[in-house]
Amino acid sequence: MMTETVYGPNHQQVHQLMTRLSEVPWFSVLGNESGRLDAEKALKECTHHLNLEEFEIVWMTREQIPSFIENMNLSDSHVWSRIQDIPKKLSEKAIATRRQSVLDEMLDLVPEMLFHKAYDGAFPALHEYGERVVKVAVVSVLYLFSNACLWEALSDKKDSEPNPFLPLLKVYEAGHWPIGMVGNQFYLI
Repeated sequence: MMTETVYGPNHQQVHQLMTRLSEVPWFSVLGNESGRLDAEKALKECTHHLNLEEFEIVWMTREQIPSFIENMNLSDSHVWSRIQDIPKKLSEKAIATRRQSVLDEMLDLVPEMLFHKAYDGAFPALHEYGERVVKVAVVSVLYLFSNACLWEALSDKKDSEPNPFLPLLKVYEAGHWPIGMVGNQFYLI
């Protein structure tokens, strides 16, 4: 049970987000065309929040995933440059607002809740491409949505910015994977 005492004033939003996360069909349509328009629209919303307006969406095949991951360098990713400091900023905000316990709780609860669900979706969809591909898929889910839940928990002030991770959730809800951005190309599967 999520209470205001533990999760702060936004406990209802956190609960709603965690409920959505528990219902995502993780990696369920990789390589299919189903839901692509919804995924593209959500990705554009996310990149707008991250001030990444000019990019091209590239749809990959499942077979392209291993070489993409092998050659992926986060330092070349405009998305990573925008989100890599978010955990530090959220931690600082939690400390400044005396909500370190919220941070601690989210960092325990969300990965625990998501790991098996994400793995149960990633393994059947990606196991033929190797353990590393499955790990990258699952870790990306844990990273993104641990931050998304913490963002929600700490966003009770009127001047809070929109949660940039929520549009990415829509991509996953459509069954796809926003695998990454290199240069001005954002890759989806």
